[in-house]
Amino acid sequence: MFYIQDPRYPNERLLNEALLEACENALYGAGAYAFVSADGVNLLMNNPIFENFIAKGSYSLIIGMDEITNTRTLAELNQFSSQYPNLTVRALLHNTKGSTFHPKYSWFKYQYGGMLVLGSGNLTAKGLRKNTEAFVVQPLDEGEIRAIERKWEDWVNCSEEWLKPLYAREVIERAEKNTRLSDKNAKLTTRDDELEAWQFDSNSDVLIAELAVEYDIKKNKYHQVDFDIQTGAIFFGADFSRNKDIVLRRVTSQGFIGGIETASIHIVPGRKYRVEFIPCGHVQKWTKGFPFVVFVKLSTRTFLYTVVNSEDRGYKQLKREMDNKRSDLNSLLRYQTRGEVLQEKFNALAVLEYLCKG
Repeated sequence: MFYIQDPRYPNERLLNEALLEACENALYGAGAYAFVSADGVNLLMNNPIFENFIAKGSYSLIIGMDEITNTRTLAELNQFSSQYPNLTVRALLHNTKGSTFHPKYSWFKYQYGGMLVLGSGNLTAKGLRKNTEAFVVQPLDEGEIRAIERKWEDWVNCSEEWLKPLYAREVIERAEKNTRLSDKNAKLTTRDDELEAWQFDSNSDVLIAELAVEYDIKKNKYHQVDFDIQTGAIFFGADFSRNKDIVLRRVTSQGFIGGIETASIHIVPGRKYRVEFIPCGHVQKWTKGFPFVVFVKLSTRTFLYTVVNSEDRGYKQLKREMDNKRSDLNSLLRYQTRGEVLQEKFNALAVLEYLCKG
């Protein structure tokens, strides 16, 4: 099946989702990617589906070092390699002048047949979820997957001279060179290497919701926010055919961005969608009104969010404006708008640190 990943194309399948679905029932697999980032590694490997796959199966990954792949990438891959004994990662350092190592594909072997995921997207946050990319998810019969596996083995054997472990001195030196060339920002976490993948603009869709919070956080592992069918389907990219996960990154009240999170969307009685995400910080009894959660849509099922409590900057702006929008005093508020409105009316919000102004 052929797919086009485009942040402007409503609710299309993402390369990240296709790779996770392809490995779900696999016995083993392998892949090669030209450019790899720490965020891209996290989006694939720090996921329950991949964890279940690699616990029983195996995956061999070959990464390119010509550009992008840097020391933060190596650190993340080393961490996952230690965590997953069945994961093998090597870097390809070639000496071919005027040539770039440029493949982007994974194949997976099932009990019967297999799957090939092949396209333009790299193993980066933008390639997996935000760039405009095209890719194919191709089911394979037993003969076809065996042919791919033989081709892979032949190529790996031919390339053995240039395949290096991640701890090799020349791999580290090349990663350090790529790190020096990469954009640096003091607000980034050590795992974050793609600021542009997590930025939004004045046209980005925004959803502001009042958040009902349990007083005892131990009784409520997740924040829960319910939405109607239209909001769930259009804004969050969910549907009633199956539960879908979304990817989020939280912006703190100080304007710092947190790690990559995976949140669940469930269908609940009353034909509503429920988004569950991990609460942050100590939850107190709210005496000055409910907190708000602001979701900013970056691409299909990919969001920034910030929880705005009564003591946080921007809360008074937000509450005053949202109270004017309130039509039902007995219901929690749900309000959709655009990034430009955040900038114009809620300019104190920390999430605006990631608004593209250029």
